[in-house]
Amino acid sequence: MKIFSLLALSFSATLISSCSSVPTSNYTVIKSTHLKLKGPVPSVGNTISGQKISLGGFSGLMLKENPNPNKDELILETITDRGPNGYLTNNKERPFLLPEFPPQILSLRVNLKDNNFEVTNILKLQKKNGKPLTGLPNKRNEENPIDVMGFMYSLDQDGIDSEALVSDDEGGYWVGEEYSPSLVHFDKHGKMLRRLTPFNELPKMYSERKSNRGFEGIAKDKNKIFGFLQSPLPMDQNFARIVEVDLDTLKTSGEYYYGFEKNLDKIGDAVSIGNNKFLVIEQNGMKGPDSRKYIFKITLNGTDNLVKKELLADLGTTPFKSLEKIEGLAVIDSRKIALVNDNDFQINGPTDTITGFTPINNDLNEMLILEFSQDITK
Repeated sequence: MKIFSLLALSFSATLISSCSSVPTSNYTVIKSTHLKLKGPVPSVGNTISGQKISLGGFSGLMLKENPNPNKDELILETITDRGPNGYLTNNKERPFLLPEFPPQILSLRVNLKDNNFEVTNILKLQKKNGKPLTGLPNKRNEENPIDVMGFMYSLDQDGIDSEALVSDDEGGYWVGEEYSPSLVHFDKHGKMLRRLTPFNELPKMYSERKSNRGFEGIAKDKNKIFGFLQSPLPMDQNFARIVEVDLDTLKTSGEYYYGFEKNLDKIGDAVSIGNNKFLVIEQNGMKGPDSRKYIFKITLNGTDNLVKKELLADLGTTPFKSLEKIEGLAVIDSRKIALVNDNDFQINGPTDTITGFTPINNDLNEMLILEFSQDITK
């Protein structure tokens, strides 16, 4: 495993951050296709106060092999996050609108003629014992789960806050999640096989990640799996850590450091393009005119733990410029990528624990397909 001086790294990351400005991309977007989720959107249930909640919360994206290729149709897969939950209060109480909601992998059929996409299959994730998985927290010291009326829920030691998805190339999936944080392996039926965690397969310091800032991206390149922390650890300055795990030994085999641009601090997703190269969404978590979102092409060269970055696209020039959370990124081919946003299940304000109702907006998940004039994988 590679060793790097943390003091030197902190200095380098600070220097890079303080001097950096977003460079001009050498890549040209020749086509931008904006797609909306086609209704009616499936319901995921009603809260105990009788409020209907619709499917949403797309976090992660991957291209699924299509046995019947059609230039006007694509099949992608995404994963939901832990489910619909309200705003965190000052005393760390978090309303879970549907506590039994199982994180799920969704198949998306993309219609490029009508510029829309729809959910065609839902795979609900399961625990190792075959029981439904939940998105409830593992510990109370960060979030105390309550119902919409303010009454406490039990914890779930197996619960995950799913945020990223990649194929295991054998019909199953690897998922990045934020609670532990951990990298979780599921079979093709959605049953958990193993969970890689800090103090075991992953570096122990990852357990000190900021609340809700665990693994936001996951990627696979040959026999290695890569987990991308969303934001810097408390002891770090302006870089997020990327862990490399050897799938033959299930042990950490490397660690890399992703330096953020000035005033940015969140990774949205990541995808491998082969040969130790990856695409990464970098953003500031804001919406409207203050939103800044980029896609960088990075290289992990094995000789330097600091990531080398190259701007691929500025999403501020696309229809996704004002969206808050871009959390899914997939490569379609050597010139095309697809992105989806996380709409937080349309939650639009704090839950009223007197009435049990939560403000809901009309924002459905959206997709963006960008086509470049050049081969982006080289």
